[in-house]
Amino acid sequence: MEILVETLNIRKCYEKQNLFTKKGDQVSAVNGVSLKIQKGRSLGLVGESGSGKSTLGRMMAGLETPTEGQALFRGRSISNISLRKMRPLRRNIQMVFQNSSSVFDASYTVGESIAEVIKNSETVSKKECSGKIETILEQVGLDALYAQRNPKELSGGQRQRANIARALVLHPEFVVCDEPVSSLDYSLRKQILTLLNDLRNKFGLTYLFITHDLNCVPYVCDIMAIMYAGKIMEQIDLKDNSMQNVLHPYTSLLLSCIPAKVPAERKKRAVESIVDTTVIPDSKHCCRFFPRCPCCTERCINEEPLLKEVASGHFVACHIV
Repeated sequence: MEILVETLNIRKCYEKQNLFTKKGDQVSAVNGVSLKIQKGRSLGLVGESGSGKSTLGRMMAGLETPTEGQALFRGRSISNISLRKMRPLRRNIQMVFQNSSSVFDASYTVGESIAEVIKNSETVSKKECSGKIETILEQVGLDALYAQRNPKELSGGQRQRANIARALVLHPEFVVCDEPVSSLDYSLRKQILTLLNDLRNKFGLTYLFITHDLNCVPYVCDIMAIMYAGKIMEQIDLKDNSMQNVLHPYTSLLLSCIPAKVPAERKKRAVESIVDTTVIPDSKHCCRFFPRCPCCTERCINEEPLLKEVASGHFVACHIV
């Protein structure tokens, strides 16, 4: 299958901003990630807050410039190109942001916000623009009349549907979904996940689905990649493997934190998920997870594990596997 989006050893560093650091000290948000997403597939990027998921997503969407490496769309680098050269590609690369409240300008109606996206990429008449807005709102489950409403007049679920409509109105090929359901309650969460899946099948979309909730992954994703401290720890093709077949100790700990359906199992899982939350090591010559790993060996402290394929569609960065 065609590779639509790819990253090549991509890194992003930020300068530390506090009173106790020297000028020039940096922290790595993303530390050498290489990923490939085939056209029409959906990759779920999972990890704790601060693991670098959103930064990686923004670089893959062309919204952030990497410190090293590059992101490719259809084999073309989108990492260090001008806004003028990026504009034609923008219609094919869109992002659904986590906070739908901040996406919309409070002084605009929902329709005006969506119209702004259309007019930035196309020259259309007012009638054509209104028709596109009405169509996309209906496709995300909203009445066309919602175009006249202010975003503050919408509920959380309705506003997120409008957020999705804004991202998809140009019918992009690649969509980065950054925690799209984290601010919603359980019933709304399931509705939005079902909507994203339906839209993906209808339009042949390719997703990078960023989440910290492993429960969301099977609804939308074909592939799951686990990220920790800027590195990919494990990647598994869910069509060929079960989520229960994970091998990396970090992924196992994440799975153990999912509440058990049987009440008698909940206390057992809570005890198993307790780990040492020592600070992440700065050394490039070690496994970044070793201070928290229950299976750590001396080799983990002295040698960084590489992401290797251990079975068909299953990659793990761990010395003990």
